Order: sequence, then C-alpha cells, then structure tokens
Amino acid sequence: ILFGGTFDPIHRAHIQAALAVSRALGDAPVHLLPNAVPPHRPQPLADSEQRLAMVRRACAGHRQLVADDWELRHTTRPSYTLSTLKHYKRLIGRRPLASVGGADSFAGLNRWHRWREFAALCHLAVVPRPHSPPAPLAVQRAFPAAPARLLRQRPAGRRLMLRRPEMAVAATDIRRALQREGADYQLTPTVLAHIQRLGLY
Repeated sequence: ILFGGTFDPIHRAHIQAALAVSRALGDAPVHLLPNAVPPHRPQPLADSEQRLAMVRRACAGHRQLVADDWELRHTTRPSYTLSTLKHYKRLIGRRPLASVGGADSFAGLNRWHRWREFAALCHLAVVPRPHSPPAPLAVQRAFPAAPARLLRQRPAGRRLMLRRPEMAVAATDIRRALQREGADYQLTPTVLAHIQRLGLY
C-alpha cells in the first residue's frame, strides 16, 4: 500500500487513515512517501529532510507503517504518482498494489498526469473527506468500486471506498495553529516536539 503526500506536517488523520486501509487489506504494510516536488499543489514549507523526519516519528510504534524516502530521492522532476506506481509494480510483480488518497483527490484524479494508466498498476483506497464532490464518471468507471477481499485477490484496477476515518483535518489549519499557539492536538507528541525543536512553521 502506498500513501503519498506532502506531509507538511504529517498528522493524526494521516496515521488513522493509513492504519484503516492496512486493516481493510489484511494488515498489509503502508509506505508513507513524502513528495519531493508535488505537481498539483504549492511546494511544502518544510524541506524534504524535515518532512521525512516527521513521517518517521509518526510511523514509530506502528509495525504496519513504513516511512519511505523513494520520491525524495528522485528530485529532478515532479513527484508524479505514475512514476512511483511503476517503480513499486516492478518490485512486486502481480501482487496487489493499492494507493491511498482522500475523496477530494479521487474527485480530481482526471487532472493527474496520465491518470488512465493507474488502473493497470494499482487499486485505489479512498478515504472520506468532508464536502468532497463526486468523482467524474470516467474516473469512477476506470476504478469500479469493490469490497476489500476483491482488492486482495486482484493486482489492480478496483476501488475501495472507506467509510471511516474521515480526513477532516487540513495541514493548513495545523500550520496556522502552530503559528498562533505553538501547538496543535492533531499532531502526535513526537512530531510536535520535532517541530518545536526546529522552529518549523
């Protein structure tokens, strides 16, 4: 299972979502991959090393979670999901591969780089987010909804719609709270301590 993002900073909702997808898919490991150069959003405020350190601290104590620096080691181009999927598909062959994203990302998948190729490479595990619009029909048809057991049996091309946890947290709001108050309850203690020690945000 791959879970990419800026993680600027990583927060409790990220971890809850990763663990929920892992449980649904047979306790499979989840690789959390900080983006190096995200193509669809503003660039992160924290640098690559700082964000990777936060992800490592957030994953500590969860045997299913792996802090993965693969995208950070490929910084000469935008962190296109397609490149990441192809890399991991080469590693695992016909075994199932799933990519985690919020419902808002799923709704905008048709704007991603060569998104139609994803269905031959991975499943999607979609985590609910408040007020997310429905995905275009072309996207829904490219990834038909299926139960978790079917995702475990087939290598790619299906969509698991999780009902919980809801990704109701925004990193933008967390950064504002850090600027105002120096803390935010949505951060794990080790991540918050790292932010405070380095004076991030």
